[in-house]
Amino acid sequence: MKEKEVLKRLGFEEGENLGKVEQLKNYELSYAGSKESPNDYFYLTDKNNIDDLMSAYLKILSMEQPVLPIFYYGRIAGWRAYLNPDLSMKDKKIRYEPPYIKIHEKDVQPGSTDELIYVPQPKKDKKGLTSADTRIERGHVLLGCASSFLPFKSFLKRADYNKYSNLINTIPQFKRANGNNSKSHGQEYFEKIITDHKNLQFFYECEAIFARPTDKVPIGTRIRIVEVERQDNNADPTFVKNSDLSTHVFIPNCDYIKSENKVDNENSTSEPENTVDDYRAFFKGGDLNSLKWKKADTPKNK
Repeated sequence: MKEKEVLKRLGFEEGENLGKVEQLKNYELSYAGSKESPNDYFYLTDKNNIDDLMSAYLKILSMEQPVLPIFYYGRIAGWRAYLNPDLSMKDKKIRYEPPYIKIHEKDVQPGSTDELIYVPQPKKDKKGLTSADTRIERGHVLLGCASSFLPFKSFLKRADYNKYSNLINTIPQFKRANGNNSKSHGQEYFEKIITDHKNLQFFYECEAIFARPTDKVPIGTRIRIVEVERQDNNADPTFVKNSDLSTHVFIPNCDYIKSENKVDNENSTSEPENTVDDYRAFFKGGDLNSLKWKKADTPKNK
């Protein structure tokens, strides 16, 4: 996928780029895709040296609280975490509960991502809105397996999860951006760096990125993974220099459906191509009807 096609699907006009996004302003972005590569994510490089700042975060996370929220636009947009498997061996009787907000069914607008993400989907009756119909899933900002690294019962596994999702860690994501851990390099692909090395320690940042302060749907997720080492439990953790496991990327919240072709004539039943305005309206308002997903009705014989 060409970079300009990715940007179009994020609601950017031709000539615009991710550098205009407030949450990404401190990073240089380099597109990983090419004609030979199916990758559609971006590598991130810090514009300024933040080694001291990251070390300060790691010290706080390792000594006081292994999870800290990332605030942007007056909301929790993501998390910083110290993932240490040694902590998972502790007794998890303490429950860690950050502030959260519940959305009730009566407050959700029909046909919105809120309906899909936050309203319980019946197991037997599938006539309602489902992820299969919309290609949108309940994505997690902080990876679900993080709870196994933490010394407390995680907010990722709430007792009432099936009734209400936790708004501070659940976002609407296209399946390609959320999963697909091998071919398309979605979020799960990078999370596997951690899940495949559960005996190691990591500094982890995950942040939902919004194009505008009031947008309902994020245009992607920023993930930073840095391997950490610690001589013993009494020593301060330090970053492993030049680790092959460390990475920093932006994963676009995109969908690339092959059947999404231009309608060549009035008798065509192919899906019409979404415009930049369609995508922008989707990220802005979270209205699933903003995108032309349904096939055009076959015209009746005159």
